Amino acid sequence: MEILSLAYKGDKTVSWSEACTSFGKFCSRMKVALVLHALALCCFLVLAVISAYRVFSMFEPPFVSDKEVEEERT
Repeated sequence: MEILSLAYKGDKTVSWSEACTSFGKFCSRMKVALVLHALALCCFLVLAVISAYRVFSMFEPPFVSDKEVEEERT
């Protein structure tokens, strides 16, 4: 019951380093999970940049004629 109360209300005096001495296996798993999430995020960003580059390299930029530029100025 005390663990539920601590989990619900928290304890300002307990830090991660103190909690990890009691729950070492949990903290090591959390570290691995955070590292894997960071790697997955980096892979996702790299894939998104590659995908955007491939899509935008398929098309040429639109051609604007001199008449259209003059019409926009007036």
